[in-house]
Amino acid sequence: MFAGTAAAVLALAAAVAAPAPIPTDSLFAVAWRKSLVEPYLLEYKPFEPAGPGIDPLTGMVVVATRDGYVAAFDKGGKEVWWAKLEGPYLAAPAVADGLAFVAGIDGRVFAFDAARGEFRWMYEYKEEFGSQPVVSGDLVYVATLEGTVLALDAKTGTWRWHFRREPTAKFIILGVGRPTVVDGVLYQGFADGSVVALDAKTGAVKWDRKVGRGAYPDIKADVLVSKDRVFVVSYGGQVAALDRQNGTPIWESKAPDAYKAVIDGDVLVVITTKDILGFDARSGKELWSLAHEGAPLADPVIARGLVLVPIGKGLLVLDKRTGKKLRFFTRGSGATGSPAVLGNRLYLLSNAGELIAVDLR
Repeated sequence: MFAGTAAAVLALAAAVAAPAPIPTDSLFAVAWRKSLVEPYLLEYKPFEPAGPGIDPLTGMVVVATRDGYVAAFDKGGKEVWWAKLEGPYLAAPAVADGLAFVAGIDGRVFAFDAARGEFRWMYEYKEEFGSQPVVSGDLVYVATLEGTVLALDAKTGTWRWHFRREPTAKFIILGVGRPTVVDGVLYQGFADGSVVALDAKTGAVKWDRKVGRGAYPDIKADVLVSKDRVFVVSYGGQVAALDRQNGTPIWESKAPDAYKAVIDGDVLVVITTKDILGFDARSGKELWSLAHEGAPLADPVIARGLVLVPIGKGLLVLDKRTGKKLRFFTRGSGATGSPAVLGNRLYLLSNAGELIAVDLR
């Protein structure tokens, strides 16, 4: 069903070009950049889908690159520690409560001391981890490409519970959303088009709702949560708002081949294979749309009124309210992984393996 994941990942890569100079303008200023990966012999299409993760307390940034290395840098760009693992990685590391977590397609989750890089634990599972780890309370959650979400003890790596949803189709779309944990409830979308609300401590089902329909009903975006609603997008074209308490549908709109999404206030931004669309989160009304010519794989980010969309060829920067294209940021090799933002500092990992620190203005 999910044969040749590594080959599928490589097929999405952007072609290499000579790095372009990074300008400084009214939107951003480059603070520093580090080349992390030596080019392989005869390497034609480098590809870095994981992106960086940030420690929200210290501002330290942790990256996992295609050569299997995990490295941490302080805010000034000084390397703090590194570790050699295997990977590859589809999603960024996560840093919380003094630990750095890394989950790879090799089926292993690692935890390191975030400050010193000392190994803490490793958990191995016979599926491919595709989501960024998410820490809530004393548990760390991670989702696999095959339809399982797991809860592990964050301090020891001990299994606590798992929930599995078998895909119903012979083929599924590459990717998986991060588990979303809010007020003791975990929300997860699956390849069969369902979204499930689980008790975050026990994994018990609170509600289960079918949203995605059609030949490819896959839900590959994070389930997004507001005060009283959850928002779900499906590759089958459904964009839906559900009641957070019981999963009852509130509204539904259309966005064919919807892959990723992000919400900020009353604006829901949906990324499809062809377009970027803004919706009113209250009513489902489409507000704006912009065509793109990339291959989006990772999550968009909204920061300081800007929508930051990695599309493989680079990072598209849009105005959140109007959808107007403001910038296209690239280093020649493009950028596939999600950017990470803390305050006015943005980190981006290029497909060539260059970590770029940018200050938003």
